[in-house]
Amino acid sequence: MNLRSIYEQLGMEAKYEEEIAKLNNRIILIVDNIYARFYGMGKPFFEEVYPRLAAEFAFLTGESKIYSSGVMGIQKLPLRDFFRRDKEGFYTNILNLTFLLEASKAMLSADWNDLYEFILVEAKRAIETTPIDIGYSFSGDRIIKKGAKELDEKLILENLMWLSKYPASKEFFENSLEYYLRKNYPDAITNAYSSLEGLVKTFLNKDKRLDTDDIRKELINKLGLEGDWGQLLHFYCKLAHEFSSRHGKKETGEKLPLAIELVEFYIYITGTFIRLILTLSNKSNSG
Repeated sequence: MNLRSIYEQLGMEAKYEEEIAKLNNRIILIVDNIYARFYGMGKPFFEEVYPRLAAEFAFLTGESKIYSSGVMGIQKLPLRDFFRRDKEGFYTNILNLTFLLEASKAMLSADWNDLYEFILVEAKRAIETTPIDIGYSFSGDRIIKKGAKELDEKLILENLMWLSKYPASKEFFENSLEYYLRKNYPDAITNAYSSLEGLVKTFLNKDKRLDTDDIRKELINKLGLEGDWGQLLHFYCKLAHEFSSRHGKKETGEKLPLAIELVEFYIYITGTFIRLILTLSNKSNSG
């Protein structure tokens, strides 16, 4: 019997924020329990295997600060420090849990199958035990977002990783996904828009709003795109004005209805613009 069926049997409703906090704790416990599970292995684990696991995790996350000062190897590689307990860290934890699982696969060739199996089983338990729909599930040995798999991987998961260099935009994008899962659609659109607008401000080094014609034109020119892309951005901004939590009201003050399909489209198109800006700017910088 899973927790969801227990709640249903008792006639109780699981609260989203509380369960997200519990899920974050479960994920952190996975990292902590690696120490407890393999402590008896002695030096080979802490001097050979664990450093390799942490090094692979660092490579996947692109985190250069994975090593810190300390005497014991366990202090030099504080994996748990890259997982967060606050509810805003949910998407970071899901992403890093995925990276941890992938990193443990590197141990298979070194006859450390037990480490991979342990993390896989515990990751499945952490997600499947949660009595709310978090928008993620397991497909075989991989964590995937429910929905259009290919789009989610390219426009959601990869963007979250790329946006690590732009923490303010990343936070807005994470908030947008969280509001979407909580069915708070106006705030989902507001935060998606703010994520892209913040990225554009950083990219152009100008503190101006995205819904101004001159900023959109400058962005299109800097990316080396045709002017028609400006029309897409114009309607993107218009949708935000019509349906976001900042606006999104009829003249009578009544809130405009929002279909989930429109919100999904808006988040995906936000991800498309983010991906476009980052990929083209990276090409420009490298070339």
